[in-house]
Amino acid sequence: MQKTILIAEDTEDTRQVMKILLEMFGYNVLEARDGQQAVKTAIRCNPALILMDISMPVMDGLTATKAIRKFDDTNAIPII
Repeated sequence: MQKTILIAEDTEDTRQVMKILLEMFGYNVLEARDGQQAVKTAIRCNPALILMDISMPVMDGLTATKAIRKFDDTNAIPII
């Protein structure tokens, strides 16, 4: 079964490099451009891991992490 990783990163180039590398190792990759989108995607898709940028527009990574931790289905997802 293919594991899913959510990349929450506002810099397009960084996000694309991370995506390419993770896909090379067989992971399914989801992308979020800001913290608010990361929260919505995490709730909807329940990824195995979230790679969270701290400084993002709309909602920063720390606030997004706290929001993700509030839900029973997503509170145990590892967030780096």
